[in-house]
Amino acid sequence: MRCTVPAVVLLACLPLTACAAKTASGAAPAVTVTRTVPASTSPNPTTTTVSPTPTSPAPATTAVVVRTVAPPPARPHLTNASAVVSQYYQDITDHDYAAAWALGGSNIAGATYDHWVAGFDTTQSITLGTVSEFGASRVSAVLYATQTDGTVKVYDGTYTVSGGVLIGASVRQVG
Repeated sequence: MRCTVPAVVLLACLPLTACAAKTASGAAPAVTVTRTVPASTSPNPTTTTVSPTPTSPAPATTAVVVRTVAPPPARPHLTNASAVVSQYYQDITDHDYAAAWALGGSNIAGATYDHWVAGFDTTQSITLGTVSEFGASRVSAVLYATQTDGTVKVYDGTYTVSGGVLIGASVRQVG
């Protein structure tokens, strides 16, 4: 009886049968696989080199997994003063305090990072009401800070923005 094997199966098995071949000395040739991955570039197809070493025994099968973790997407540089103030309060609402701190919270907090973050413990969200620009770098805004108990605190603030970050603020509670 004749056995027919599909070509796909044969092609998939070829690398395995090549490893099982005997050399003149009777030992199976070892195969060394070298994979070069440049550290400073994004993942691209890499070069794989296979070279038989007939004088050494075949190594055990080893699987190598290379994972590339992409950095988080870069935040666009905000040049509009109103956009900076809006993003600052959106970061606080999202509890992304590190991003808000980097956007100028460090310049206007008047406290350490931990103390500043603790000041938002009971803040559920912040909504900007009226936002007005006085010029390219000054913004006036009314804030509605919804607390975790459902109450709303109202603040009036004036902000100064330079280079895409908050560099000054005067904020007072009005309700």
